[in-house]
Amino acid sequence: MHADPSSKSVRFDIDMGAPGEGSGLNFNGYSRGHMTFTVPLGWNVSMKVTNADSLPHSLEIVAEQTTPPIDGVETAFPRAETIDLKDGMPPNASDSLSFTADKAGRYWIMCAVPGHAAGGMWDLLVVSETATAPVVTFDTGH
Repeated sequence: MHADPSSKSVRFDIDMGAPGEGSGLNFNGYSRGHMTFTVPLGWNVSMKVTNADSLPHSLEIVAEQTTPPIDGVETAFPRAETIDLKDGMPPNASDSLSFTADKAGRYWIMCAVPGHAAGGMWDLLVVSETATAPVVTFDTGH
């Protein structure tokens, strides 16, 4: 994570399919909501996303779900998605996305390749009215 409080911006580097949970269906090694990115309301968020796996993957920010969808759903913020949402990016491919976190709430960071979110490839983004700086936390109780 690289934060710049003076410009109210933060960049996250995300490896899809990194070693860790979910047999490759993860972000930075975490899946099923075990990693949470919290950003203050109104901050500019950018993500450099790289596919570190042999399977194709994608990333989109969506409203928090009650159950993982089979494939992608409507993106919560304009431009909060990588290329090739349904087909996924091939191994070693990278993309960047950028959006303004202008709606407080809880969101899923998920893979829209059919079956991947249902397989656990989702984590959390919280846009907070009370946070003063971005932070990444991990659920170590699993």
